[in-house]
Amino acid sequence: MSFPKSILLFFILFVFAGHSFATESKREYTWLTVGEPSGSLILTEDSDGSLRMSFEFNDRGRGPETETLLRLNQQGMPVELEITGKNYTKGAVDERFSAGDGVAAWQSTIEKGEADFDGSAFFIPNDAAPAFMGLLARAILDSKSDSLELLPTGQASITELATRILNENGKETLVTLYGINGLDSMPSYVWLDENGQFFGMDFGWFGITPKGWESQVNVLKKAQDEATDKFFHELAADLTENIDGLLVFRGARIFDSINARLTEPATVFTWKGKISAVYFTDIAIPDGARVIDATGKTLMPTLWDMHGHVSLESYLNYLSSGVTNVRDMANDPEVIYKLNDEIPSGRVIGPDVYALGFIDKRGEFSAPTGKLADTLDDALSFVDYYAQHGFHGIKLYSSIEPAWVKPIADYAHRRDLEVKGHIPAYMNATQAIEAGYDEITHINMILLNFLGAENLDTRTPTRFTVPGEQARNLDLDSPEIESFIALMKEKNIALDPTLAIFMDMFMNEPGKVTPIFRHIQDHLPATVRRHSIAGTGRNDGQEEIYAQSAERMQQMLVKLHESGIRLLPGTDNELPGFSLIRELMYYVEAGIPANETLQLATIVSARFLGQGDRLGSISVGKDAQFYVVDGDPTQDIEALYRVEHVVKGRQLFYAPALLEAQGFVPFSQAMQP
Repeated sequence: MSFPKSILLFFILFVFAGHSFATESKREYTWLTVGEPSGSLILTEDSDGSLRMSFEFNDRGRGPETETLLRLNQQGMPVELEITGKNYTKGAVDERFSAGDGVAAWQSTIEKGEADFDGSAFFIPNDAAPAFMGLLARAILDSKSDSLELLPTGQASITELATRILNENGKETLVTLYGINGLDSMPSYVWLDENGQFFGMDFGWFGITPKGWESQVNVLKKAQDEATDKFFHELAADLTENIDGLLVFRGARIFDSINARLTEPATVFTWKGKISAVYFTDIAIPDGARVIDATGKTLMPTLWDMHGHVSLESYLNYLSSGVTNVRDMANDPEVIYKLNDEIPSGRVIGPDVYALGFIDKRGEFSAPTGKLADTLDDALSFVDYYAQHGFHGIKLYSSIEPAWVKPIADYAHRRDLEVKGHIPAYMNATQAIEAGYDEITHINMILLNFLGAENLDTRTPTRFTVPGEQARNLDLDSPEIESFIALMKEKNIALDPTLAIFMDMFMNEPGKVTPIFRHIQDHLPATVRRHSIAGTGRNDGQEEIYAQSAERMQQMLVKLHESGIRLLPGTDNELPGFSLIRELMYYVEAGIPANETLQLATIVSARFLGQGDRLGSISVGKDAQFYVVDGDPTQDIEALYRVEHVVKGRQLFYAPALLEAQGFVPFSQAMQP
């Protein structure tokens, strides 16, 4: 599971809001994971007016540990900054900023630069403790202007969204929610108290409040959710064309996903959300039909992300990339229920969600979502819950006791639910399959099968570092690997590889945009592009070793595919629409033909989830879920970025408009007809 993008951005942007601590020299905050304390932030004002910040939290062995020294000018702008320690992935942090004599300069492990400085621009660090968001909010409010210039790049503006009166242990305070625009593809939220000081934030699974106010994080969450709902409801109304009559696409070749080939140019009709007719000869089009000329382009069945963690923030990115179906691999059930109510109603636009029920054992390394079991009986009761509430399977996580796997799998199978997920710590993939797994999540879990997984605590980053350091030594033609693949074939075991996130890890280059987004960096908003620049990674000092392991990992993927193992392309990453396309590009780069790769992301995934009779191909009688690509992705897989129109039932979307609404530069320059 990847760390949510919004949370990483808030690390960058959360700071104490207010230029002094009034009569207090120190303020303490509690970092919360699913409502439970898991870290802290301590803010101290020194006698010279400078601020010190100590920030840390633990997330399954990951999490930042940073020390910050900061001085502001009279306008509330940073003029001296030093941040040291470790980032979320435990890479080294050493970031510095200074401004004076008309010049600002900054340097870190990922960037170096300078700019003219007149005292009125706000520097955004890469690895600040969560306190810069409050400082930024205060600076914009005090500036009395519509927006504030940012360094190294960008502009930010602010909107007051809500107020709440909080009560805790006989104390009362008024807090105000602000949305800061210009930092991400949606507003970034921050709460200030009645004195204009930072109060807290909610990040979904995570949150932060002043010490003693922890129970109020749910109040913050509810108000932020309401603000987010309003934002996306308005976008849905602006960006959706509802089709009541005939919708016709003419002139495009169709990617026939069933036969993995392009057809001759065709005319495709939809009626009331269904594909009603497909012609390969000239045909008269009735008056009044909504007609889109796609001559020279490709009609693709919409894509499936088979490893998502959905949120409203990801929905437009999915649609603008031609993704209309997502298998959610771990989430708060209430999030799933809400989205599955709002998507069919049209209040929110985005993909349909097929959710797995997530189960882990409660403990230090348990995941911050789903249901956490203290006993095997708890886990079995959760299987019943998920079966009763319409989930599509069970996902197990790393802290599950190996001895629990077989009884959970047996019980789930009796409830017609498949079992998949991480291989639990001190267990290998062979043992998990023999105990009842139907699918393996993440390609590193297969590599670990041959690297002593049964003796490793893979609840920790060991599950990344051991494959990175040792996978290069694997002999893919060894009897051990051949025997394992034969077992997968015998048991009909699928693999959800999430290859791209491991390529990111293994091919990390500090100072460059992460490999997933590097080739499209010119299309990213300036602030998003900057915060996609990689810092020190797990491959630090072992770059060649990790690169060799990345190559071996790709070779393993091709071997599995050629052996008949079903691959289910998924993301487990931020900007998941873009990430899915990069996942497919990696398959092609590894040696899987583009037409077969496209099959995996369309009809193969649809059939795997039992939806092949209505989705996954452009066929008469199926649901109208397809999109226009400017180019031929069977010859150039990168053409998948160049999306124009997307059809989802009776809804029609124009992808460039979806991208612009998120602050991205469109890939297609075609005008909206």
